Amino acid sequence: QLRVVGPGHPLTATVGQDVVLPCHLSPQRDARSLEVRWIRDSISETVHHYRNGEDVYGEQMQAYAGRTEL
Repeated sequence: QLRVVGPGHPLTATVGQDVVLPCHLSPQRDARSLEVRWIRDSISETVHHYRNGEDVYGEQMQAYAGRTEL
């Protein structure tokens, strides 16, 4: 079973600055051929969507427009 693993501790970010949210797949696998969807609260609230090797911005929440990439 494929899992997304993030850091085991909280990350600190400064307002207005970039932050990298590190994660990896377990077991290790190349994610370029996968569909990755980061959602907030429900399927209709998309923070970021990645499919077919590229970022898909069409359904992204306005609050995150221009602020995310994979």
